[in-house]
Amino acid sequence: MTVEDGTGLENADSYVDIDFADAYFSARANDKWSELETTEKESLLVKSTDFIDHSYRWKGRRKTEEQGLNFPRVGLINSDGFTVVSVPVQLKQAVCEGALISISGNLFKISEANGAVTSEKVGNLAFTYDVSQKAKDETLYDAINLRLRGLYKEPKQDKIISIKVQRA
Repeated sequence: MTVEDGTGLENADSYVDIDFADAYFSARANDKWSELETTEKESLLVKSTDFIDHSYRWKGRRKTEEQGLNFPRVGLINSDGFTVVSVPVQLKQAVCEGALISISGNLFKISEANGAVTSEKVGNLAFTYDVSQKAKDETLYDAINLRLRGLYKEPKQDKIISIKVQRA
């Protein structure tokens, strides 16, 4: 595991080192994390960094073309109006939260757009969706999203969701 030090390392694959993660989880009395071996912790931090690095449209631009991760960035102003330099602490915290989610599941998951199909009928095509599952999927990563607010571009609300085409 190579931890980004704020200079734009070409081979960086994590924003967080074990010491930071251990202190983060110790302050929150998280026993799950302390029970893991060092190699498991490293793997979870790398997976979480990968997920977070590719899941957001970040503000600003990468510091160098060669850097392995999306941070450090230039031209990044957070929601408080401060210039962000190096790797922000809220990003490190989000990576820790992602690693914790990864202990019991997979960050990279595919969910049904309308909720999980709970029944189906082939003749005349009838489907039933479990919308409670959809709501669960949409709120699963609040621990990550809330920490990163102000660092990424919010999704546009003016996109086309569906369109009806009629022939004349």
